Amino acid sequence: MQDATDEILCKRIMERDETAFRELYEKYRDPIYGYTLKLCGLPDVASDAVQEVFMKIWLKREHLNPALSLKAYLFTSTRHYVFDYLKKAVHDKNFREHFLQLYTEDTGAMEDILYTRQLETIKMTAIAQLPAQRQRIFRMSKMQGLSNQEIADHLGISVNTVRDQLVKASRFVRHYLCHHADITVVMAVFCHICHQ
Repeated sequence: MQDATDEILCKRIMERDETAFRELYEKYRDPIYGYTLKLCGLPDVASDAVQEVFMKIWLKREHLNPALSLKAYLFTSTRHYVFDYLKKAVHDKNFREHFLQLYTEDTGAMEDILYTRQLETIKMTAIAQLPAQRQRIFRMSKMQGLSNQEIADHLGISVNTVRDQLVKASRFVRHYLCHHADITVVMAVFCHICHQ
């Protein structure tokens, strides 16, 4: 019964039908994984979320309601799992560094997750503290979107120098954010999750 509706699957799962449970798992495993990845950007957490959410479905199968959307229940459970994980993890130094590294190195992909006025202000403060040449290179790369070669040509320096300066600038900005943006990261993550 590959084309069973969620309502039918739900009823069968409530009757301890393992085949129905596997069918539901196959149907929603990838969407749940992708959704979790979108929320937090962490593949390990996404894998754990899939396992936890489906384990919860099986353990609480007697309390399922076939009249309600099983898909909505799965995604709501996923969001709660990620929210709880982030609430604990945001106090972990390695987690903050990982999250902020994504923000400083790939603002395009992370902009919707971490874009807050406060975090941007802290980032700009960090950039302003860079030496003049390094700051200019960083701004040309991260804000104007120029390639390393374009920056090198424009400034009359080698591509290796540009690359070296960007590594040092990114490291400094990331370090600064990590030590000054704890509460902002919490707020940004929670705001992102709450508005999904």
